[in-house]
Amino acid sequence: MDGKNKDGKRVMRQQGLHRANSVFFWLIAAMAIANVVTLVVQGKQWDEISFRALQYVGMLLIMLVPRMLKRRFEIEVPWVLSIVIVLFCFSSLILGDGMDLYGRFPWWDKLLHAESGFMLSMIALWLIHVIMADNDKYIYFNKWFLCLFLVMFSLGLGALWEIIEYTYDSLMGTNTQQFMATTTGSLITAEDQPLCGHEALGDTLHDLILDLTGALIVAVYGLLRHDKLIERYKQAKGE
Repeated sequence: MDGKNKDGKRVMRQQGLHRANSVFFWLIAAMAIANVVTLVVQGKQWDEISFRALQYVGMLLIMLVPRMLKRRFEIEVPWVLSIVIVLFCFSSLILGDGMDLYGRFPWWDKLLHAESGFMLSMIALWLIHVIMADNDKYIYFNKWFLCLFLVMFSLGLGALWEIIEYTYDSLMGTNTQQFMATTTGSLITAEDQPLCGHEALGDTLHDLILDLTGALIVAVYGLLRHDKLIERYKQAKGE
């Protein structure tokens, strides 16, 4: 009976968290639309409006990924990971670009890169758990290899993101890699002056270092929890 009560409470808790996540999604969507409308009313240039709208569409699609995985493949994304993804999207686009915290606080971008390293490593750890749960015979990952995988996964996607930012800046004339000396915002004007020499590399390398820092935190967690997770999966498989 106690087991049934615990399962019932867990299901109710998960349902409540999913509802809260849905409310937060629609709230962020409304804020994104309001921000784009504000830019139109203020008479901003079309390139700024389209840039912001494209960012918001991408953010909302990312936030929908957990739902799509659930409906299409019946894969349950942990609520903690879902919340981390939502908070990252909200912090980067609504607060960072919409409220210009990137421009007001130069450290805001660095904070989010540390968070992204943490988030990407959590995703890697979750993917390993999915692989474990879907195999009849348990895959015994060496815990040191697991830590290495988490760090490399985060750094690899972090490097890919830097390539995307570089490409986007080259094509659209933006400042997502923060190579301008006169602004920390994503949009630039003809009057802004670029950084030169070694300083121009600073943002990209600092971002990768922060990705590494966030990844190491999750890697240490994976290292400390590895043996307990192994035992739990053994019991679940009846080994």
